[in-house]
Amino acid sequence: MDGLLVQRYDRRLNNCLHFAALAWERLTGDRGLVSVREDDIAGMRGVMRRYLLIKGPTAVPSIVLLDTLSGEPHIGVCYRRRLLHLTEAGASFFPFDLAASTYRNPRFYVCR
Repeated sequence: MDGLLVQRYDRRLNNCLHFAALAWERLTGDRGLVSVREDDIAGMRGVMRRYLLIKGPTAVPSIVLLDTLSGEPHIGVCYRRRLLHLTEAGASFFPFDLAASTYRNPRFYVCR
């Protein structure tokens, strides 16, 4: 986990999708997010079919898709009922309840 929290945001090279793919793979061993391109929204939907939509926040690792308050898509990993994600401010891991002030419409997915 510590190796993830020192990650720095870079719009092109290390954004929320890159970070979520790395975190997800480290926590679960699943490489399903690695192949998703940021500009391929249809591809993201196809990838998410591999996972099961569940109620969250979760204690076990889950992929969480969210919307910013301005409507932009965002992705992170929910683990131990905390949000692990990367923004321009850097990586963070905080109780999911705090995310409600910045994000809406969370959808949680786990491996089938």
